[in-house]
Amino acid sequence: MTPPRESTARAGVAGPRAGITSPRRPAPAPDRPRHLEVVRGRPAPGRRPPRALVLVSVGVIAGVVLVIVVARVLTGQAGFTETDLQKRITEQQRHVEDLQLQIAKLRSPQRIYDRAIALGLVPASHVVYLTPSPSPRAAASPAPPARTSSIPSSAPGRGGR
Repeated sequence: MTPPRESTARAGVAGPRAGITSPRRPAPAPDRPRHLEVVRGRPAPGRRPPRALVLVSVGVIAGVVLVIVVARVLTGQAGFTETDLQKRITEQQRHVEDLQLQIAKLRSPQRIYDRAIALGLVPASHVVYLTPSPSPRAAASPAPPARTSSIPSSAPGRGGR
């Protein structure tokens, strides 16, 4: 059984599996100089996506996200502005109502009467109504006589002194 020794001796020199062959796998080819070289370029279609497509996709997604975020921020700011304006409108309406109440109090007949008495004015004892003299066009029509009354009238008109 010398042949196994020889194959063992060869295996020690060339490597642990140099002389062993498998029925499934043929023996490796001897080392020859390579005449093929790797060429850098586009990958084969379907193996990996091109960089330009990936970069464009990432850019589009980032742009969409940025637009959504900006829209949300602007919507929020508009909401705050609307709320602030609504508060100011409410405050101004309250102020207008307060002023209208103050005007109503100042226009009250009782307040005007009390203020007139405080200033030293007294109610009229004799009221005289005056009518203007007729114009030249109305000279043909007789003017109504002036009325005098001692009772104060609530009808609107010109009062005398």
